[in-house]
Amino acid sequence: FEKRFGRTVSPFKAEVETTIPRQVGLSGSSAIETAFLLSLMAFHDLELDSISARELAELVLKIETEELGMVAGLQDRLPQSYGEMLHMDFDEKLMTKRGYGVYTALDAGKLPRLWVAHAHSGEDSGKTHSKIAKRWENQDPQMIEIIGHLRGCAHSGKKILTQEKKNGENLDVELENVKDLASLIDTNFDLRRELFGDTALGETLDAVKLARSLGSCAKQCGSGGSIFGLIPDGDFGAVAPQAFSEIGWQFCSNIEVAL
Repeated sequence: FEKRFGRTVSPFKAEVETTIPRQVGLSGSSAIETAFLLSLMAFHDLELDSISARELAELVLKIETEELGMVAGLQDRLPQSYGEMLHMDFDEKLMTKRGYGVYTALDAGKLPRLWVAHAHSGEDSGKTHSKIAKRWENQDPQMIEIIGHLRGCAHSGKKILTQEKKNGENLDVELENVKDLASLIDTNFDLRRELFGDTALGETLDAVKLARSLGSCAKQCGSGGSIFGLIPDGDFGAVAPQAFSEIGWQFCSNIEVAL
């Protein structure tokens, strides 16, 4: 902080409250660190526009990895810093050349209705990230192939959410596109399952299987302990809370995404 803003940090006391469940893959630690850094800026009379959203995300990641010794991915801090839904393209050539990718804002109002379910407790996602990071460093062929497919899923999802009618008027996501989006969500999880393996997924795999048995698509929110999907037609919303409760998970429906 002092190096980035050229300010000596004044004495302060910080108290943190959060409603984000702990260690279930919902980016809670990154959200706290991002909010803390913004609070520290306000405490020292620094304008929010003195740092771009991208630079803020990069600074938080640097604090996590270099100061706190955490193993972290690239994604979590970006939508938190931008404050909106993003398509994030971590193009290898761009990342090598300039250190960041292409981040495109998407209209969260076009999303179908969402649900989230999570375990009541989890474990440090860094354990999962560290193994994956090592495989990437070693250029594991299987991992490179899977990451390529995952990137394709993200691009296809972006295309669905940014479609326009022939007259140029924006579309809400229509029925056939909802089905395509649901298929991409399922494909994403299946690819991640192939990447991580069933043992690493643990009870998250059981939760995804449960959601699918009830007629919904499902994938991880992060590295484990929580999943989400699109609310399908039928009685899913009525039966899912009890079904997830029986495996010790909390179910939340009609999730609101920041616009």
